Order: sequence, then C-alpha cells, then structure tokens
Amino acid sequence: MKKILLFLSLALFSDLIYGQESYWQQEVNFTINVSLNDQDNILEAFETIEYINHSPDTLQYIWFHIWPNAYKNDRTAFSEQFLKERRTDFYFSKPGQKGYINQLNFKVDGINATVVNDTNNIDIIQVLLPKPLAPGSKTIISTPFKVKLPYNFSRGGHVGRDYQITQWFPKPAVYDQKGWHPMPYLDQGEFYSEFGNFDVEITVPSAYIVAATGVLQDAATLQELKEKGKHTADGNTKVWHYKQNNIHDFAWFASKTFIVQYDTAVLTSNKIVDVFSFYKPQSKGWKESIAYAKDGIRRYSGWLGDYPYSTCSVVQGSKNENSGGMEYPTITLITAQETGKELDATIVHEIGHNWFYGALATNERTHPWMDEGMNTFYQKRYETEKYPPTLSKKKSFLGNETSTDEHVIFETLAKIKKDQPIETSSTDFTTTNYALAAYYKTSWWMKKLEDELGRDQFDKAMHSYYSDWKFRHPYPDDFKTSLEKAAGKNLDSHFSLLNKMGSFDTTQKKSLKPAFVFNSLDNKHNYINLSPALGYNYYDKGMIGGMINNYTLPLPKLQYLAGVLYGTGSKKLNGFGRVSYNVYKRNYHVSTALSYNSYSQNDFTTADNTKLILGVKRWVPSVKLTLFDKDSLSTRRFVAQWKTFLLNEGALDFKTIYTATDTFDRVTTINNRSYINRLSLSVSDNRVLFPYSLTVSTDQGKDFIKTGLTGKMFFNYSDGKSGMSARFFAGKLFYLKPATTLVRFRNDRYFLNMSGPTGYEDYTYSDYFIGRNEFEGWQSQQVMERDGFFKVNTALLGNKVGKTDDWLMSLNLSSDLPDNINPLSILPIKIPLKIFADVGTYAEAWKENPASGRFIYDAGIQIPLFHSLIDIYIPIVYSKVYRNYYKSTITEKRFLKTIAFTINISKLKLQDVLKDIPL
Repeated sequence: MKKILLFLSLALFSDLIYGQESYWQQEVNFTINVSLNDQDNILEAFETIEYINHSPDTLQYIWFHIWPNAYKNDRTAFSEQFLKERRTDFYFSKPGQKGYINQLNFKVDGINATVVNDTNNIDIIQVLLPKPLAPGSKTIISTPFKVKLPYNFSRGGHVGRDYQITQWFPKPAVYDQKGWHPMPYLDQGEFYSEFGNFDVEITVPSAYIVAATGVLQDAATLQELKEKGKHTADGNTKVWHYKQNNIHDFAWFASKTFIVQYDTAVLTSNKIVDVFSFYKPQSKGWKESIAYAKDGIRRYSGWLGDYPYSTCSVVQGSKNENSGGMEYPTITLITAQETGKELDATIVHEIGHNWFYGALATNERTHPWMDEGMNTFYQKRYETEKYPPTLSKKKSFLGNETSTDEHVIFETLAKIKKDQPIETSSTDFTTTNYALAAYYKTSWWMKKLEDELGRDQFDKAMHSYYSDWKFRHPYPDDFKTSLEKAAGKNLDSHFSLLNKMGSFDTTQKKSLKPAFVFNSLDNKHNYINLSPALGYNYYDKGMIGGMINNYTLPLPKLQYLAGVLYGTGSKKLNGFGRVSYNVYKRNYHVSTALSYNSYSQNDFTTADNTKLILGVKRWVPSVKLTLFDKDSLSTRRFVAQWKTFLLNEGALDFKTIYTATDTFDRVTTINNRSYINRLSLSVSDNRVLFPYSLTVSTDQGKDFIKTGLTGKMFFNYSDGKSGMSARFFAGKLFYLKPATTLVRFRNDRYFLNMSGPTGYEDYTYSDYFIGRNEFEGWQSQQVMERDGFFKVNTALLGNKVGKTDDWLMSLNLSSDLPDNINPLSILPIKIPLKIFADVGTYAEAWKENPASGRFIYDAGIQIPLFHSLIDIYIPIVYSKVYRNYYKSTITEKRFLKTIAFTINISKLKLQDVLKDIPL
C-alpha cells in the first residue's frame, strides 16, 4: 500500500513538474526613443527590440502589430467595427483627423528584413527573419517609424494639444502554446502582448508634462513633480525617460496643463507604492483622486496580492461618452466626467486592471471576461464595502433585493434569448452584451463562486491564482486548475456556466404586487402597474382616465394593457387595451395579440343644435413573426405579420319624415361594420450606414385587394450626422367584383392617393389624427405617411388630384440642411430644418386628356419637431395642377392652408425607446 501511495505521489509530483516545465512564454524587451511634433501631431521614433525565443519551436518569421494604421482609412477592421457599434465619426472623419504609421525599415541583427503585408489587415505585418530563430536564441530587431496621430476616436491620439499616446509602436504579436496571435486593432476587444522590459525616452516641447508607464528616471524632475506638482520648463524641448520591467505595453500622456498630485500607498507587506494623479485645472472632484487610487491599491492588494509595480498613475483625459477609462501597465486614463463615488469606482476599476491585465496577461481579445469581468467583481466588492447600502437604497451585487439597471437589462436580454455566454470572444459580442456578459455577468459568476467556496476560501484561491500566474499568460483552464488546486474542490459545474446563456437567478414563484406608473425587476414580485392616462382629440377634447398593465423589465411572455378615458367634450367613456403572448427564441420571435380601441372620430350638429358624436370601435387580432439573422452582430431582420381590422364605425343616417301635417328631416346615428385583412412581409437592416427597409403589404376588403411595395433608405452625408431619406412606393388596387359606379363609390376611401391620406382615408384607424374627419381648420391639414405621401392636398375637390383605383408610383426625398444655412439655428433651442421633394405618377395621368401631367411633383421645407414625432411641411413649389387648385379654391390665407403636418406616434414605441433591447 505504501509503495502504491509513493508511486501515486511521485506520479502527481512529476505531472506538476512537467506542467510547469511545459509552460513557456516569449520575452520581448524594448528600447524606444520618440519625439513629439505638436505642430503636426507627429511622432518620430526609433525602436530596438530584443526578442528571446523561449518556445520549443524554431521561428521563421514574427508577426507585428502596427496599430496606428487602424486609423488610416475607412476599410480597416477598426472602422468596420465602429460602424457596427453605430458610430460614424471615424468613417466620415476628415483626412487630417486620420492617422497612420510609416517609414518602417526593419533590420534583424543588422540585416535588412523582408516585410509581408497581411492580406486582410493593414495594421498587421509579418517580418521574415533572415535566418531561423532557434529555441533559446535571441535576435535584435530595429526599425525607425513615424506616426501621424489621429484625433482620439478610440483610445489614443490627440484632442487639441493634449496627447494620449497608446498602441503607438510596432509590437510583436504573442506566440504561445496555441500558436501566433496576430490581431487587428479594435475598439471593442482589447489586447494580448508579450512581457518584457521597457526603456523609453520621450522628447517633447518643454512646456509639456508627460505621464507614462513606469518610473521616471530623471531624479530632479521626479522630485519636482512630487513636491511642487510641476516641472521646470527649460529650453525648447525636454526628455522624459521612463523604465519599467515585467510589462507588456507602454503608454504615455502629455499636456501643458496637468496638475500633479503625489502620495504613497503603504501596503500591509510594507511595500511602498508611489501614486501620482495628473488632472486639469478646475476639474471638479479630482482633488480626491489620489485618495481613491491609494484606497483601491490597498484593498486589491489585500484581496489578491501586492500591487505588482512600484508606481501607479491616474491621468484625466478628455471626455469620452463610450468609455469611462482605459488601463495600461502602471498608468490609467480616466475619461469619465463623474465625481465622488462614481469617480472613485472608475479610478479603482482602471487601477484594478494592473492585476488582471497588467500582471495576469490573459488574451483579452478571446477571453475578455478574465480581465474585465473579474476586475468588475472586485470593483463592486470595493464599492459595496466602502459605500455600504443603506436601508433606503439597496444594491443588488451582494444579494440585496433591489436590482440595478444593468441587472434589469441583462435579465431582459436573457428573457428574450438575446444574451450571449460569458465565454464569447470580444469580436463576437454585441456592444450591449460585451458590457453585460464580459463585465456584469462575469462579476455575478464570480460572486456565485465566492458564495460556493466561502469568502475566506475564495480569497485564498484567488491569492493562489495570482501568485501562480503573475507576469504570465493564463487561459481559462489555467484559472480553473489553479482554483481547484487551492480550494481542493472540483469546479466543473460552476465553470460550465461560462458557456451557457441565460440568467443565474433560480426560477421561483412570484407574488403579484401593485405599483404606481412603472416598476422593474426584483426577485419576489410580478408587478401590476397602475397609472393615470391622458388623451386628446378634436371630438372627445381632453380625456382623462387610468390604465393597468404588466409591462415591466424583463418582458413577460404574457403582456397586457387596459385603460379607460373619459372624454370631457363628448361626455363618453372610451377604452383601449392590448393583450399579447410572446414566444422568444434566439433566431425568432412570435407575438400573437389582440388589441381594442374606442374613441370619437366625428361629430355633427343638427338643425336643432343637437350635437351627435360618432365613435369607432376597433378590434385587431394579429400574429407577427420576426426572424433574426444568425449572426448576433447583424441588425437585419425579416418580419411577416397578419392583422385583421374589425371595425364598427359610427355614421350619420339622414331620413325624411312624412307626417299628416308636415315633412321634416331627421338625422340619427348608425353603426357600419367592416373588416380589412392585412398581410405584410418586410426585410430591414437598421445599420448605422445606409439603413433600409423593404415592405410588401396587401390589404383585402369586401370588394377589393390593394397591394403596395414600400422601400426606404437613408443616405448618410459626410458629416456623419445628417443625410437624405428616400422612400419609394408602388401600389395597385384590384376589384373582387365588377367595378360599377356603386362599387367604386362605396370603396372611395380605399383608393390609392398621391397626397398623404387624411384621417378619413386612414381606413384601418392605424394613425393618430387630432381631427380625423375635419375638412376645415388646421386639423384638416394633418396627413399620414402612406401611398404617394405628397404634402400638397386637394381634399376639397370631388375627385382629388392623384387619387386612383388603378396604380400609382411615387418617390419621396427628405434631406437635412446644414446648420450654417439653417435660419432656425439662431433660436435658443435646436430645431433642425429639412427640404423635401416628391415626384410621382398614376394610371389616369397616362390616359387621354388627363387632369394633370404624366408626372407631378411638390417640394418645400420640412420642420421636424421632437425627433420627428411631429413634422411640419411647407410646400413652396408644386405642379401646375396644384397651383390651379389653390388659386381656385383657397382665396384667403392660402400660404397657411397649404401647410401639412404629420404626427408619428410610432416614434414612442417601446423598441424605439429601449434601443439596447433588440425587440
């Protein structure tokens, strides 16, 4: 038995020894001399690299990253990803805002080396070695290089005369047990680089203060910064010399206006860390930045192991709405504009990367959770312990009941099957899921691991992991093995969660709970929301009432809404409601729904001054299928929808009453029942550049079938903000029975219209109209986007221009106007201005003696209000047939009466408000 135990012990020991010996990593040491030309935003530099091959393989070449070329043009991986992130600022940037690297001349051990460009990415090259590099050998690689610094679109460049010099020098890609890892620069998706020693001399105009990775070697300048918070600017230029060992990147930041704070953080091990803060004058809250940094360093050191370096710097950067900060070895850039607790959390998060990115140098591009998620866990622990939740305000991270915004959004995405597993590469994450899975869900996963092991055992295991893999390149399996070894426990079940979608919350029965207006998720209740409701139309006047709904986040499968409104003008109760059942799958969404509306849609005053109110009741059963692209990053979708509109419309009934002594007219109301079946098929892509949609819709009524094709596309202008919208429509009406005069008269409201249809012609009651059946006054000038969508209207004619029961085609264009020619730009509130133009033709225009030319047109000015919730159209030029109409029918206030407007309530739809949730 003893022999067996001895054998097993030796076998285990040999496996451990073999495992340690089998691990290797390359060593890359840099010496760089760089100078800044702040007039032209250019770096001129020379680097020498000592590359030591610790691998068991003979190398024939070395992949290099030359990432400044990511900013060279709009065809790079960085530019393409920016567009997927819905950012066009780089794509439409001016040539002077772009950047590049050139004047490379690689020599290997003094011999000119051949460079091969990567076929897909201009920011990756392959340097062929003049002679093979054997295991255990080293080579010296040198090259000059020149960098044109871009405007800071992502992490590096310049903003005015402030410089953020990151990912700026030619750098070998990692070669590890899995092979080479060349990768293009990306905004979403960070880095993987080899460890080594850096010796960097930075020459800048003498007025600049330079904060950089590592330890400043000029003792006199270092002492000035510590004692005075500034340096002596002698001569035209100054050299800032920094060194640091055991790092895998080097960044530096230069500004003429930095204020420098200095202090030391003393760790429990008695290690002393120099802590610097570089920030701008009048920066609110930054006087506390040095205290935040010290506190974070001490706490992380206690939880994981000592801070890995002897210096730490925090630098305030220019505002970046897309990132709170960015980490580099020993130094971090903070771009968030918060103060107090929020600034504290941001600084500590970025400093925390010195453990999970600086020392534990994982492949962040492939496994972002190993850095971002683990670090977020400790940031949340820091916040919770430093700022304990009060009874009146709870956080959810450590088990409190009330959910945070990120938890609500995550649970919502998980419920509709749009989340992604933690173990997803940066390039495959959607922008929302990158934040929710790589950061938030991983921190939640870490908390569950802590709960499973117990805090003491968990902290010991994390200490062990940090100690085992500091200054190395751990992979997920290495992390798991280290934890299992330290905890003495198999963690297969817990680590399997990394590859699964969905929530970590266990399903439990929830009780109903009323809430006022709206409530979000907690772990115990399904909320029924009660809220007031308001409405208005010309006939009901102001409406007031209440509604009940269960709309909350995450979205329930069964959703309902019901309410009543009392019309102060009509003295009637109106109602509305909708109930739907939803099936959410990763690649599709099915919604089956039934909706109801009732309200007043017309009125009439009789000869004896009796006011009759005509109402409408509308029931709409529907089924909607949405198919999503298999690529999670795609915004393309296909929608098939069936609706049946069941209508009960109030109408006037005129009767002549005959009596023995008199004859008189009596007007009463009756109800007309009708239906419309609608099938629509659409494909759309809401991408940021040239978004489009194509819809085929068919309506079927008792006597007709009407089909239409609507195509829409937005053409972006080069300023990245404005553009032109184009809409094409083609429609055709078919009769299901002989088109007699009676049949045509009965179906007049269903005809195709060149002008935007009025409320009467909105035969499915799909749009909101203030005065649906008004033919005078400003309410009558409201139209809807359908059919030809001309803005001029000939509603007072018995046979409107462009109205047809045959076919019709139109093209509608709407273009933004630049601010410099927008007369409304002088107003204190921003009101954009557009121009519109419409051109179209229809069947009757091609017959003998048409009422108009074959092609008719209108054009004018468009004023969008509240992000086009309301659009006002002022026609200025239009076809002769419209000019003749206005001259003959409108004799007073002609200009005002030609104005049209739309009210687009669909702008308030849930999917337009919750843009992070792909409904």
